[in-house]
Formats: sequence, C-alpha cells, structure tokens
Amino acid sequence: MTELKKKTRVKRINLDTNKRLIFVSDIHGDVDTFKDGLKSINFSDDDYLFIIGDICEKGDFKKNLECFRYVMELSKRDNVFPMAGNCDEVLRFILPEDQKDNFLYYTVVREHSILNDIAYEMGYKLSMDMNVREFVDLVQEKYKDLYEFMDSLDDVIIINNNIVLVHGGLDDVNNIPEYALPLLKYDNFYGKSDGVELLTIVGHYPTRNYRHDISCCNPIFDFKKRIISIDGGNHIVKGGQINFVFIDSLQTMNFSYVYRDHYPKHIMKYDCDYTLPSTPVNITYGNNEIEILSTDLDFYYIRHVNSKTCMWVHTSYVYQDEKTNKYYCYDASNQFLSVRKNDEISVIRHAKPYSVIKKNGYIGLIETRYLEDDN
Repeated sequence: MTELKKKTRVKRINLDTNKRLIFVSDIHGDVDTFKDGLKSINFSDDDYLFIIGDICEKGDFKKNLECFRYVMELSKRDNVFPMAGNCDEVLRFILPEDQKDNFLYYTVVREHSILNDIAYEMGYKLSMDMNVREFVDLVQEKYKDLYEFMDSLDDVIIINNNIVLVHGGLDDVNNIPEYALPLLKYDNFYGKSDGVELLTIVGHYPTRNYRHDISCCNPIFDFKKRIISIDGGNHIVKGGQINFVFIDSLQTMNFSYVYRDHYPKHIMKYDCDYTLPSTPVNITYGNNEIEILSTDLDFYYIRHVNSKTCMWVHTSYVYQDEKTNKYYCYDASNQFLSVRKNDEISVIRHAKPYSVIKKNGYIGLIETRYLEDDN
C-alpha cells in the first residue's frame, strides 16, 4: 500500500546551454491537444521537454489513461522530464483504504478520472456501494507500471542552479519541505509570493484566476518576482488552454510561448468592433456570487455582488447553492471582444444572442450574428 505522505523528490540537472527548453503543465488528460502543441512547435530530440505536473484527471473519458501512458512513453527519451502534480498523485491519495469517500467522490460523482478509465478497461462497474477494497487490490496488481511511474516523478527540478520547476510553488529553494503535497497543491502561489531567489516556473493555478480585470489564459511572466506561471486552465476554467512556454537557450534566456485548446475554430468573415468596458471585470472562483437580473435566450444578465458590475453570462455558467439558495457563476467577463476579418477564434460556447469566444488567449463575448455564414 502506498503511503499518503510522499517524500519530496528533488532532481538537480545540468543541461546543454545551447538547446531549447520547453515547459508545459496541466495537460489534464487532453492528449490530443498536447500532441498537437508538440507538433506545432516542432518538438524533437534536440529540445528538452519538461512536463510540470497534472498529466491526468479532469479529461474526457478514456483520455486520462491514454495521456498518462503517452507521457510514460515520452519519458523513455533522455530529453523528456515528467514531474508530479497533485492530480497525478490520485493513485496515492485516493486509493488508500481510509480515503474511501474521496475515491467514491472522484469516480462516481465527479468522474473524469484516470480511475474511471482503469475501471472501464478492466470491465469493473463503479458504484456508491461497490467494494472499494477489491477494486484497489485489482488496480495495484494489474497497473503496477502506473504506480511505479507515479513514484518516479520528481517534485522539484533545478536546472543549472538557475531555474526551479515545481507544480504548485516553492517559497525558498534552500528550504524544500520534506513532504511533497504542499509543493504540488500550493494554491495562489504567484499571488501570495513577494518573490523568490531563483527563476521559478509553476503550473497548478490557472492564470485566468490571477486576473480580476481581463479574462486571459496566457502565461504570466513576472521577472521582478522571478515567477512564471503557465497553467492555462485546460479542462478547469471555461476557455482553458495548454500553454507551451519555451526558452531558445539557457545562454540567451529569451522566452516565448504558444497555446493550444480543444475548442472548435472559426475564421471571421466580418470585422467586429466593441468598446472596452470602463471597468473590466473577470469573475473568478471564490469571488463569484451573483444576482440574476433578467434573461435573454441562452444568457442571464447578472450583477456581480462583489464589484457591483453587471454583465451577460451563459445560463450554463450559473449555479445555485443548495444550502444558501444564493447564485454563483463560473468564469465570466464583462468584455466583448473586437475581431477582424480572417482572424481565427476559438468558439467556447456557441449560443444566442451571444457566443463565448477566445482570441489570442483572451476570452469574451461576441454577438452570434457575426459568426453566421453569408448564406
């Protein structure tokens, strides 16, 4: 039986300073988008690839296990360095006998777990009254390779004594915690930190949640704090993406990035201009209580309680707390996006009278009539 506490695995490496370094995190089982991103940046044996945790969980049915196995195969190459994220520890933190309630919540209530994929592959039916102990024993017997790979994942990688990689966050590279979980599940690290000694690249916390004005999933580069946050919120926030951040070499330290997402694409046939709101607001988790003012087809017109700002939100983004009867919404913004003819956009939610779209990593609304064909 694996222990709930995993001792922190730290790797110090020295790399060729002339090669390109690629950093990606929070794939969350989206193996197809991950492969598409690697192809788009021409990843090869001449590069170093670092996968900074959360390889699986939250993804589509059967894709979590497929993605985990794909990364396992990639890791056989000397230039690929997979790392642990809190979601990748699901076999350790959910399967132990005293975690039965968590196990049932992940598999039966939430689904979208690598455990669901494993159960399907074994032909094992999951239910609230199942024999969890029996299932755990079967998984440990038949999926030993997954356990061994999970146990091999590093929690902290220090590159050339110059760059620190960790999934969640690390306040002091000279005082690394003995156990890994606080490093993997360090919420709001960039927001809480005053700055770190070595340049630190992290995932775990969607960058959209750091912006309370504009809804954006792109990486955050803060060289004053020496923190780069790269979690694009794929399969976590509405409009999430996988960010691929790279340095052309350790000698130049020139950073750039591309992103990929799984949403349908649309080439604009019209120019579309909107005035920016005088007070842009991006509603994020934990600060998302709303009041519903009116309805128009697929949208609610709501007031954000905290900022007093009114905006249109797709009805599927709104939910009611059963205990308090208060209303809340998932990720929402009061910004309409201006676009140009021939721009490619991601269509996150095609609806009436508005649609939720993304352009260059920025998320907002557009009148759906601009997405309609001439005929």
